[in-house]
Amino acid sequence: MPNPNSFNITTFLKALIRPAKILLSKLIRLFQYHNYDSTNYWKQRASCAGELAVMWQNQKYNDLYRRLQSKIISKYVLCMISGQRVLDIGAGIGIVSKMICDINPNLQVDAVDFEEMMQIARSNLEYSNVNFISSAAEDFLQSNYKYNLILSSGCYSAIRNIKSLEKSLDNAVQMLDENGIILMIDPLHRWNYLARAKYNSQDVINYLSMKGLKISKKSGVLFWPFREWLAQSKMSDESLEKNFFLGEHLLRILGKHYWADYKILVFSK
Repeated sequence: MPNPNSFNITTFLKALIRPAKILLSKLIRLFQYHNYDSTNYWKQRASCAGELAVMWQNQKYNDLYRRLQSKIISKYVLCMISGQRVLDIGAGIGIVSKMICDINPNLQVDAVDFEEMMQIARSNLEYSNVNFISSAAEDFLQSNYKYNLILSSGCYSAIRNIKSLEKSLDNAVQMLDENGIILMIDPLHRWNYLARAKYNSQDVINYLSMKGLKISKKSGVLFWPFREWLAQSKMSDESLEKNFFLGEHLLRILGKHYWADYKILVFSK
């Protein structure tokens, strides 16, 4: 009969396999940028259950981020007058469009994303003031009217083809009302470890400045070391919330833009 207190090298090595794989994958991300067809990737992600289609595995973390996201968006949506138009570009399954309508139900919202995402958004939202449009961001150019607010919540940064990304930005400039604003809440990075598209916030500022837009706000949300730690973790309830807000506190101390995973950029004409 084996001694339960004896050291079992096989069991020990097996226990190391998963953390070793995780560590190796993170080390690889430091030196190797993984590029892929982001269009097909997000179309496939649409089949995931609930917010997994667009967010992280830890639903509590997602909820906490949505609270901050709503607070950021509210500043720009609450002051808009009845009938003004919002473009929710890369609307996903409709969570942000719903958020906009809940904040200010008197606005007209165009939610734009791939058909696979729009199918879910249509089933999730029953708002008469939301228009669901199936299109890639780089292909969407509304010519019948202008938008008072164009919102990208993780859309532009998800377009890994830089020419397509810049075409999307070009479209946004053309669709923006003379007194409108573009609000980005996007993980914009060039560093391999964090980059979705290899295009950082300064790249966006430089590009839109060439198109005649002015940057009026530069900030950020989600302290990236804690986002990396918590978003895919199994941590829950009070421990997660405590660490989430500790991360945001550290972000305020260290620099809300530089240390943020999601950069906040606001542009106007």
